[in-house]
Amino acid sequence: MLLFTLTCVLICAALIALAMAWQRTRKDPSGLAREKALYAGFAADVERRVARGEIDDIQAQEERAQAARALLKASETVTGHVAVKPLYGWLGLSAVAVLSLALYLMAGHPGQPDQPYGQRLQTWTRLARTNPDVLPPQAMAAVLRQGRHDHANEVDYWLFLGRIDMLAGNNYDGAQDYEKARALSPGTFAAWSELGEALTFVGGGVSGPEAVKAFEKALQLNPNDARAHYYLGQQALADSRYEAARGHFKAALAIMTPEDVSRPQVLEALQSVGPAETAAKAVSERISGMVASLEGQLRIDPENADGWARLLRSYDVLGDRAARDRARAAMQAHYANRPEVIADILTRAQTRVGSEGEAK
Repeated sequence: MLLFTLTCVLICAALIALAMAWQRTRKDPSGLAREKALYAGFAADVERRVARGEIDDIQAQEERAQAARALLKASETVTGHVAVKPLYGWLGLSAVAVLSLALYLMAGHPGQPDQPYGQRLQTWTRLARTNPDVLPPQAMAAVLRQGRHDHANEVDYWLFLGRIDMLAGNNYDGAQDYEKARALSPGTFAAWSELGEALTFVGGGVSGPEAVKAFEKALQLNPNDARAHYYLGQQALADSRYEAARGHFKAALAIMTPEDVSRPQVLEALQSVGPAETAAKAVSERISGMVASLEGQLRIDPENADGWARLLRSYDVLGDRAARDRARAAMQAHYANRPEVIADILTRAQTRVGSEGEAK
């Protein structure tokens, strides 16, 4: 016990010493001014490169956007910093350390070894039977998983375990639980719908092909599955299929009751479709005008290898595969006797905008 107390005291002293050293060496957060200056210089350099014809308007807009995002991030970092007077910082840290130690010595059990997992599981199991509301999702999931062999063929068991795993943040385990439920009962729409949601969470919020397939199957079994409509609407919006997104969001809202806690989220998603579509159309029209101008230049001067690379890349941005194929065929026909130029153009067409200079 004495050794433990001495260790805590030494840790507190070390933290205070680190705080003092940091206060002495830290610099005033004036990085935002430097970032603004760098941005201004970068913007001026972009204008000079456009004037010299080294980059086109598409590249210039994207480079300005990247620099603006970096400046915004720097401003948020500086704004979020709150200066603390050195003396107050040391006193506050000392008070927190001492109070934490005192609280642990009074309420904790520093003289006891860590409780083995098996013993903790037994305690959780007793609580699950007597007072389940006090158990956190992680503990409840561990308790329920003990019955995976006895209830291996019960659809409801795997569905419930999947929901608890999702609440606990065990998205991968939840997906596996729902997969077992789906395999046991392919005709249960909830198994497909909740599997799709779990796979979306596993994918970091993106509904991949397997998740989309699960949602579509859920709607085949139950057209009134609001969850499937919502996620399919999100995927349609990400794919720029705006009418499909509207249809799914409206269908979900028609199914939900006015008291549904998820209703505001779906309504917000529906309201975001219009602005997203308008912005996409504006960008598409602007890029289309630039592409038309670039095509005209290449008809006059087909020896412009940089122009061919930018044209192919622009069609990729527009998502116009047919036009890209036509442009590629024209470029390959012009450079038919120079395969090394063709290879170089195709490589540059796949290069991230703004990275050409980094590679030099």
